[in-house]
Amino acid sequence: MGKLLWEAIQRSTTGPLMSEEKFETELFPTVLGDLQKKYRLEWDPDEPCMIDPDMADAVFQAGKELLLEVGLYCKNTKRIIKFTQEEIEEAVCSARHEVTLGHGRQAITLEPRAPGDEQHLYTFFPAGQLTTDVELYKNHALTVMQEPTCDGVIPLPLFAVGNMKNIADTPASTLVCLTEARVMNEAATWAGKPGLFFGIPMSATTPLALMSTFGSGLYNKNNCTLPVQILQDMRVDYDRFNLAFFADQQGIEPWMSCSPTLYAYLTGPEQGAMEIIAHTLGMLAYSGGALTQAMSVSVHGTYVGNDISWCNSAAALAAERNLKLPWVSFGMTGNPAGALSDDNWYDTAAACINGCISGMEGLWLAGGNTGLEARWAGEIARAGATLSPKEGVEIIKKINAAERAPAPPGVPLDKLYDLATLRPRQELVDQYRKFTRIFQDLGLDYPTWGHEEPVS
Repeated sequence: MGKLLWEAIQRSTTGPLMSEEKFETELFPTVLGDLQKKYRLEWDPDEPCMIDPDMADAVFQAGKELLLEVGLYCKNTKRIIKFTQEEIEEAVCSARHEVTLGHGRQAITLEPRAPGDEQHLYTFFPAGQLTTDVELYKNHALTVMQEPTCDGVIPLPLFAVGNMKNIADTPASTLVCLTEARVMNEAATWAGKPGLFFGIPMSATTPLALMSTFGSGLYNKNNCTLPVQILQDMRVDYDRFNLAFFADQQGIEPWMSCSPTLYAYLTGPEQGAMEIIAHTLGMLAYSGGALTQAMSVSVHGTYVGNDISWCNSAAALAAERNLKLPWVSFGMTGNPAGALSDDNWYDTAAACINGCISGMEGLWLAGGNTGLEARWAGEIARAGATLSPKEGVEIIKKINAAERAPAPPGVPLDKLYDLATLRPRQELVDQYRKFTRIFQDLGLDYPTWGHEEPVS
């Protein structure tokens, strides 16, 4: 729990009154624009990453001033919660710089790494599938958990259990999330990794379902974290504070998360990176968390592009230099084309390399929701760990310029894996081998590349 939780709650009843519309259309964008000009933050559209240490420090200072000037807007009371500079600096000075996730033989510790460090990024794979079919959901999870580069997983949301839909604010939501937790535990035990980190309860749609799921013990302080994130564009509600307090009472690691949407109120990646820093400092103040997830998305729903990767790298490098928090970002593409799409393999590699050269400690939802796609992310994160920022940018530019085959239609899991043996079928193996050869030609290598892969 952050030292300023109680102060934040009290200030939510005494801070300046303002309509939400005025906050989001006048105060917030005006301060953002003024700070961007003050710190001369400009993105070059030809650059996929931000590797300038001086600009990273400017992003951090702009983000800190954004929080101090704008504050956090409380939706419950329509008041603004303000912090002083001294309070935020104390929160930064007292922050934890490492966190252990998972337990037993699967426990891993994320600690600060700078660009080029030998320590590889940890990769947390997507487990499951967006589906109502629990058996299919479990099979997807099994294919990724068996992979040697699986450092943890992030469950994908279940939409229903049989005919029981995931209806918010009802016990049905908790039931679906408990089913998610049961499947994750069963799959991890089958893979010989009972202490695996399970990320966050992704099927929970409300704070009540989140907290209720931890009551079962299937998700617990040793294998899962609890989301406490600020809402979009500097807004909070009392649910954020209830979650932060519950996490503290139960000894659960808070999941501090920020995913700004570019081109809505944010004019570009510069403002997205500023908001990520502001959100992180705000969450640090009221939750006392350490593990931080930060990624951006465009208002058009895209997760790739120079603007997206620049924003992610700018925020990560700013944090690496000024916060030293365990930092993770998005490690896949969000492309529905699937495992046989060249776009997915190229863009996953670009996200992993961006993480390596920006000083990140990990990637969440890394790769894809089949085993070989996930393995690819884990191997690239390891192969690219020691790249210098300049080397990494050069490779990412070559990735972006590469000729790509047209995306094929999506393919169901049983066409990619033999579900009896959980071995990949030849077409998927061929895709994997093609990309190991491509990236060897780009100067990366991994000990298993070139080895034969059992197929079915």
